Amino acid sequence: MMKVLYLSSLCSIKEYERMFKTYGSTSSHASQKFNRMLVDGLIANGCEVDALTQRIIVKGGENDLTRPDEEENGIRYKYLPRYASKKKNRLMTIWNAWQEIRKWKQRNPDGVVICDIILGELSIATWLSSFGSSVKNYGIVTDVPGIRAGDQRKGIKAIPQKIKDHMISVYDGYIFLTEKMNERLNKKNKPYVVVEGMVDQAVLEIPNTVENKYPEAVCMMAGLLEDIFGVSALLKAFMKTDKANARLLFYGKGSAVSEINACAEKDPRIKYCGELTNQQIVAEEKKATLLINPRPAEGEWTAYSFPSKNMEYMASGTPLVAYDLPCIPREYLPYFYQITDENQMGQLLQELLCKEPEELHGFGLKAQKWVTEHKNAKVQAHKVVGMLQ
Repeated sequence: MMKVLYLSSLCSIKEYERMFKTYGSTSSHASQKFNRMLVDGLIANGCEVDALTQRIIVKGGENDLTRPDEEENGIRYKYLPRYASKKKNRLMTIWNAWQEIRKWKQRNPDGVVICDIILGELSIATWLSSFGSSVKNYGIVTDVPGIRAGDQRKGIKAIPQKIKDHMISVYDGYIFLTEKMNERLNKKNKPYVVVEGMVDQAVLEIPNTVENKYPEAVCMMAGLLEDIFGVSALLKAFMKTDKANARLLFYGKGSAVSEINACAEKDPRIKYCGELTNQQIVAEEKKATLLINPRPAEGEWTAYSFPSKNMEYMASGTPLVAYDLPCIPREYLPYFYQITDENQMGQLLQELLCKEPEELHGFGLKAQKWVTEHKNAKVQAHKVVGMLQ
């Protein structure tokens, strides 16, 4: 049985809910979901996984030092202490993580380490642990440092990104989201696999049915509500539609919330619904008519960052409406409605909202069947295990 030490922000469901209730703003639902599914997939492929976790608390102004080790769904969790002081937290995270990784490698000389490189402290600790150890380290690369969406840091503020960029080169292999990432980052042609995302087959346990839909024609967007992800364009497009019983619901957080609320005053069909847990979001997705990801194909970063939200939407069984981004493999195209530009978005929404509910529902179920069969966690993680062996 292959033993894996998995370094990320992944928490148990119990701990994540505690953090969400206590601090309100933690690491994103998307990162939790991606890491959890990859770990579940590794376990389904016969791996034994220990998770060493750096908990991300965005607004907490106090120490959160001691959390007990725990096991949930076959994953053993160890949580690193979290300090209120950002500088102290960075230094202590590197130190504590290095100690834990080093001890784990001594106990498991035939194991492997997988680290989310976006967490720079864990990446540095992983690199330090490689001295005097033959255990291989593999990096999960979900974003290209320096060209993440909306990232415009320069000068001294860009130093953390430069460190992450360098850290990428010291890994023994990679898990990328897109082929473009490999072309840009894998300069030494080390082993790699592309796992653009995964879906949780548990989504099938509660069927998506026409009877359970909202009586209104609900368009929904969930996640980071920032203009760079197309919120403003979606608002303008929807306000051009004339279907009286149509609704546009937003879930999540971000700087575009004020614009959403301003548009809601002009058009009562629009509503900001706040931030929910991922489980609650999935339930809302199944009740909607259309799920919109208006992230445009603008900026260099769109070629390197696969939109995990697309896979979540497809898995729900409700039709996805999105741009055909450079990072999306061609095999996905038959399974979502494509936006070509901002002007066409309004026309497309008008056209789709006028379709029969049964037609839209059938299209969504076809996408759900394909993505849950071909992109589930076990299938995708099998590629990773093949590289690790």
